[in-house]
Amino acid sequence: MKRKVPAALAKSILAKVPFQISFWLCTNENLRSLSALSAALQKADDEVFRYHVNRDKNDFEVWIREVIKDKDLAREIARVKTKETLVRKITERVEELQAIVKRIGVKKKSRKSRLKRQIKRKRRAPKSGRRGRRAARHRRAAKAAKKRIRRSKSTRAGRKRLRR
Repeated sequence: MKRKVPAALAKSILAKVPFQISFWLCTNENLRSLSALSAALQKADDEVFRYHVNRDKNDFEVWIREVIKDKDLAREIARVKTKETLVRKITERVEELQAIVKRIGVKKKSRKSRLKRQIKRKRRAPKSGRRGRRAARHRRAAKAAKKRIRRSKSTRAGRKRLRR
């Protein structure tokens, strides 16, 4: 897990997945995120671990690779033979990704002032020139059309005209 992970990917890996593709643990629990998987494995018995990981299969690795889409962690846990090692690797990965997301959260706060400036720019008067006049003309035409429709529906003669 030496490669740098982009913030967007880290956030999507840590996010909960829909219930339909959650991981079914043989203790009849549905796990929807890596942190839930880590917590459930800490409480689970070794028999639960052996049910999902044996010589022929590794259900955790498949779910993490295909559903969570964390290929690095899937590669790491493909060789795992004990429950403690699996829990440790998953917990380390979750903490690493949370640190990445936390760093990005700090950067977002500094962007607030930039967003406020953009909002103020949008509140300014409409553009002068061809584009501004054209947009204003379209707005007036749409407003007039709505008025005509309202009038035509409200009078008897207008309703007759609409039927034709």
